[in-house]
Amino acid sequence: MSRIQRSRRIAGVTAAFATAIVLLTACSTQAPGTTTGNATAAAGGSSAGTTKIFMAPKFTGLAYFEVARKGGEQAAKDLGINFQYIGSDKAEASEQIATLTNAIPQHPNALVVSAIDGDAVAPALKQARAAGIKVVTYDADAAVAARDIFVNQLTYELAAKTMLDAALLNSPSGGLVAFISASPSAPNHAAHVKFMKQFMDTDPKYKSLTYVDTVQFAGDDATKSQEIARNLMQAHPDLKVIISSSAVSAPAAEQAIIDAGKGGQVFATGVALPSSVRDFIKGGNSKAFMMWDPAELGYIATVAANELVTGKITGKEGDIVDAGTAGKYTVGKDGEVDYNKPLIFTADNIDKYQF
Repeated sequence: MSRIQRSRRIAGVTAAFATAIVLLTACSTQAPGTTTGNATAAAGGSSAGTTKIFMAPKFTGLAYFEVARKGGEQAAKDLGINFQYIGSDKAEASEQIATLTNAIPQHPNALVVSAIDGDAVAPALKQARAAGIKVVTYDADAAVAARDIFVNQLTYELAAKTMLDAALLNSPSGGLVAFISASPSAPNHAAHVKFMKQFMDTDPKYKSLTYVDTVQFAGDDATKSQEIARNLMQAHPDLKVIISSSAVSAPAAEQAIIDAGKGGQVFATGVALPSSVRDFIKGGNSKAFMMWDPAELGYIATVAANELVTGKITGKEGDIVDAGTAGKYTVGKDGEVDYNKPLIFTADNIDKYQF
């Protein structure tokens, strides 16, 4: 494929991804917000005096977080509370810190935060807690002392095993695995890689898989992810699987594999929205990706924040978060609530999932 053809293909993928984000955003109920960054208000009872919860993703505009946002907005409608989605569209810790710091004087009752860097944002979250604001992290945790509860999509061990299971569905005979993560400071990504390596070293189920020890970092950027995937294939001619916890990097890596003419020979897998990998799977270039329902995750995190505000729970071990039809979840050690509903998307089931 020529450089011009490849550039056109990448441009097409980028445009399609941007369109998906617009469509996801359009599905949400929106009104102008009052917070900094890309803020929108939603829902429930927005009259003065109601509970006010701000959700701050790692950064705005990413399709994964837009789906989680829809869950938060639905919880707000169900609970009759004010919900605002705040943040910067830049994937930088300094931007998220500024978002959180600027939110505190607006006196929300709770913050629901996916930490782009768990340690870097901790001082701002501690400042929020000192001001009487409840703090729930979801998707990616912050330092334990900086929040009340962490709603974890999957235990790190379960996430690691599910990604390795997807890798074996793609390459049943095993082979060499490489990793792409968002950044060295993303706590969930670092833990996923740690446990995947551990399981490949010690668990007989995964003994056919070996790994490239050095992890590559793409910052949740599609173009960077494609570049890394191309470089990995060049550096390791025997590479079989690229795994990423990033919902941007996993499908972008698969696109790079297809562009290199290696679809069905080398595979990308890991975390991905089903809408972003449906064509890959149905076209036979890939056999399995994994995720959970990010909308339900956002719903549970928002419910947990409201229950902290109302005093139904305190965040102590043994408390029960009652998210209605989304289930009941027990608060564990260090305030962790494990969602633990992994999904593996294959040709047999991917059309069931419309997010």
